[in-house]
Amino acid sequence: MREPLQDCRLLVCVGPRCDAEGRGTALLARLRGLLEDAAGVSCQSRDCLRLCTGEPIVRLEPSGDVLANPDPEELMRLATGRGGA
Repeated sequence: MREPLQDCRLLVCVGPRCDAEGRGTALLARLRGLLEDAAGVSCQSRDCLRLCTGEPIVRLEPSGDVLANPDPEELMRLATGRGGA
């Protein structure tokens, strides 16, 4: 079983490409809502992560994993160590 990540930080890009249609901002708001029940996980925005795909981008720290257009619930499971392989 995977160990929970300690002090995980989710960096959500809200740069001009990732947030062109407000999708990055919407993802950020959804993640912040889910974080109310997640200990050891924080969520912050960044103007640009320089990983442009045209979709919302999230980087998990400290692992450095990057996900494009992630499902918020699945992302929270990954960040808390309760999901994935």
